[in-house]
Amino acid sequence: MIINANAKMKLIHGDCLEEMPKLEENSIDTIITDPPYGLSFMGKNWDHGVPGVAFWEAALRVAKPGTMLFAFGGTRTVHRLAVAIEDAGWIIRDRMAWIYGSGFPKSHNISKAIDKAAGAEREQIPATGGLHSNRNLNDDGWSKIGTVSPMMDSQSPATPAAELWDGYGTALKPAHEPIILAMKPLDGTFAQNAQKWGVAGLWIDGGKVGTEERTYKGAGASPQKLSGKGTGDTGVGMLDGSGRENEYTA
Repeated sequence: MIINANAKMKLIHGDCLEEMPKLEENSIDTIITDPPYGLSFMGKNWDHGVPGVAFWEAALRVAKPGTMLFAFGGTRTVHRLAVAIEDAGWIIRDRMAWIYGSGFPKSHNISKAIDKAAGAEREQIPATGGLHSNRNLNDDGWSKIGTVSPMMDSQSPATPAAELWDGYGTALKPAHEPIILAMKPLDGTFAQNAQKWGVAGLWIDGGKVGTEERTYKGAGASPQKLSGKGTGDTGVGMLDGSGRENEYTA
């Protein structure tokens, strides 16, 4: 837990349900948290379930009216997270997402499983690409990590049944984490809450995409570099300087 008071950072190490009751009521401006996802990560007890209503009630008490809560969740359990937050008294406002490309696929190859169950062995070929020494070999297991010249199963099915299910897996490649956006109920209107508590809404302009130089290509036009409030020809994309990308036609 990190608290920023008068431009000074204060780090509190402890159980949230033990530490939050020690904080002053209506004293926190924003809450950003990455709680357990309830996926039993590596069999750990702390990840057995998502934080329940008691956790979010404790957070609600210390938050100022109008405070925004950003809670990261897992794709398979975020619904439980949202319900617990809402049941604690928060208002669900929206959902955001953290998009990433580094997720490691954990899909089970159904075609290979059919061959294995039938006792049919696929042709062994030298491991290529990401399937080489000192890397995860995914379907072929962790035991081959560090092997000088590892081999891998061919992608060609060995039985007719496996051929029928070739290309089928059990899971998508991890690529995003949903973020619940919730708000503590206002004290009056947004305008009144802003003036009384110094908290209200989201700083939309602060989150706009920047207006760095970019190249656009419109219909029938050559690529042009536009920056800020560029002019450009008919059909060429423009940047209006505010951070939003606009298209126009004359």
